[in-house]
Amino acid sequence: TFLERGQKVAVLGGDHSTPLGLMQALGEHHGAFGILQIDAHMDLREAYEGFRYSHASIMFNALQIPSLTSLVQVGIRDYCPAEKELAQEDDRIRTWFDHDLQAANFRGQHWNNLCVDIIKDLPDKVYVSFDIDGLEPFNCPGTGTPVPGGLAYAQAIHLLETLYHSGREIIGFDLCEVAPSKGDREWNANVGARILYKLCNLCLASPQK
Repeated sequence: TFLERGQKVAVLGGDHSTPLGLMQALGEHHGAFGILQIDAHMDLREAYEGFRYSHASIMFNALQIPSLTSLVQVGIRDYCPAEKELAQEDDRIRTWFDHDLQAANFRGQHWNNLCVDIIKDLPDKVYVSFDIDGLEPFNCPGTGTPVPGGLAYAQAIHLLETLYHSGREIIGFDLCEVAPSKGDREWNANVGARILYKLCNLCLASPQK
């Protein structure tokens, strides 16, 4: 397989349910690892409309992987009570709500310092799960479930670069929910392609642990 040959693997969605198989394979191959999730949603529902393997359940399902030691969620601003309760009960989960991040920024905390705090709970090996709706809707107007607020493009890039400069290994990634909107002149694809280019570079350049 690609992993056995020492190659890095990524998944491009599609909805956010698509990378579960890759996460499971990485857990078997690497052992202990963490997930950095950039997203508007927690995706911690046990099932959504009766379907356990939906886009709204991807992180609930990821938590069933025995070797997953931490899940760090960034930009969250849409969730149900059951998801928040699970996040509070499972000590592997650290959620950085968008409101709290923006409030800290308004009070004068530097984004760089916040990024350092965000990644401190991640282990040496990290998988990046990037749902495009984690960004401000201006950057992804065609995505299926846009939510007001979110990370600016530059904030997301700096967070990824902070992860890379920390010396952690980026063992793989997904980029999901990129979709066109009518008459957008490929704006969604443009932003998605730039995120993809950055993820590819940082993943391949990160050290192997």
